[in-house]
Amino acid sequence: MRPFFPYYGSKWNIARHYPAPVGSVAEPFAGGAGYACFYDCRNVSLYDADPIIAGVWDFLIRSSSREILALPEMPEVGDHVDNYDLPQEAKWLIGFWLNRGSAQPKKSRTAYSARTDRAQLNWGARAKERIATQLPALAGWSINNGSYETAAPSDTTFVDPPYGNKGRYYRIGFNDFEALGRWSLARGGQVIVCEGPGALWLPFRPLGNFKSSLGKAQEVVWVSGEAAPADLFGEAA
Repeated sequence: MRPFFPYYGSKWNIARHYPAPVGSVAEPFAGGAGYACFYDCRNVSLYDADPIIAGVWDFLIRSSSREILALPEMPEVGDHVDNYDLPQEAKWLIGFWLNRGSAQPKKSRTAYSARTDRAQLNWGARAKERIATQLPALAGWSINNGSYETAAPSDTTFVDPPYGNKGRYYRIGFNDFEALGRWSLARGGQVIVCEGPGALWLPFRPLGNFKSSLGKAQEVVWVSGEAAPADLFGEAA
């Protein structure tokens, strides 16, 4: 599946470089759920501390294709989501499309979000068609507005927290990486943890350098089953 909405830090474009999922999938920092979308996962549990993210996914999971196709396309620059009688969650969904690559939705159409000079999908008929045609695949998905600790057991857990040097871009801050590292080490099944260069809270290894909005960005990863040094947290892992 393609992304249901654009989101800052989405892993959809580089998901192929991570191990493929096995069985049920949990994403405890859901965001746009790029990993689960890329691998077309059908049994997915999403968790996010941000009520806006949880609200958007709840709206998508509960909506019909007809409801999505009926959403306004807002073609005019300056048009505003509050000009329409819509559920708040629908306004947030549209807002993420109006503010591509951001961690929070926008309310109005700008010239930037209306441009057609690049091969980039913006909010409109094609975006609605993509979402509507993919909705049946969400039949086995769930969303919980909660922190990573609330995640139920799963066969695969894809952990993509706000990176230590980029967390300021998210609405809900996060900085307890040591606790997250312990939780990741203790979690059963296949666990995949994402981070940026310089992170030391797990024994990360390089994943690669990938295209980003600022040019190139280095990614590192930890996968369960790979060696964890005994003194990572000052004691045996």
